[in-house]
Amino acid sequence: RAFRLVLLDLDGTLLTSQRTVRDENVRALKRVMAEGVRVAFCTGRMPRSVQRYVEVVEPNAPSIHYNGAMVRDAKTNRVVFARTLTSRIAAASLAAAEAHALHANVYVGDAIWIVRRSGVSLASEEKDGVAHTLVPDLRARIGGAGPTKILFITEPARIAALTAAVAAAVGLEAALVNSEPEYLEVLPPSCSKKAAADALAEHLGLQHGLRDVLAFGDNKNDLELLEAAGLGVAMANAHHDVLGRVRTHIGDNDSDAIARFLDGFSIRDGALVAR
Repeated sequence: RAFRLVLLDLDGTLLTSQRTVRDENVRALKRVMAEGVRVAFCTGRMPRSVQRYVEVVEPNAPSIHYNGAMVRDAKTNRVVFARTLTSRIAAASLAAAEAHALHANVYVGDAIWIVRRSGVSLASEEKDGVAHTLVPDLRARIGGAGPTKILFITEPARIAALTAAVAAAVGLEAALVNSEPEYLEVLPPSCSKKAAADALAEHLGLQHGLRDVLAFGDNKNDLELLEAAGLGVAMANAHHDVLGRVRTHIGDNDSDAIARFLDGFSIRDGALVAR
């Protein structure tokens, strides 16, 4: 089996607990790219939040952002495709979440809108590395602007109730993703990392689609892609559902496990091949 595209989740996968990329993992990724293998990020983060890692790794294929709502080439700024929520569904999500969520980020263009600052918002801002923009009324401000996604943050024990409330409000007009224990993401309908990876594989002309993909991940929002890829690899720190359903496990995100795994392949004609 040969793999022509490596897709890497960021938080909990390529990024350490300190949100850095280990030098050995960078070395291994640059080695495979030098031999013609394509490498891309596959993340819930927006492009601005990923730029610092783009500068370190220099991926040579368009990356997947917003958990699949956008595919964008960082070198050319070309957007391969993008989806947005309707303003009506975005407003309905905000209304339904009001009793359950501690905080909401609304992603519009290259901005993140919030309605108030708090410890939760500051932690989210630090993680994104993108300054939040205060607006007086999120629902009123959305108006004609269709957000790419909405991120609700609450206590893990309240996620189930939050998810149920938002699901009842949006039906099939949005996709819901629990990307972290305390996160609920509201995305345009049919968006997922797997769907975006399908589109990226077609864009790159991969003959066998997702069978040509080697994917690394750690959380439930990665699971569908990890199961559909030619080879899905779970980090040791992955969610228990991921570890239970993905057969290939490596070390945790604070190790050089990705480098060690990639070093186990030879490269032939721009593809990773098991030794």
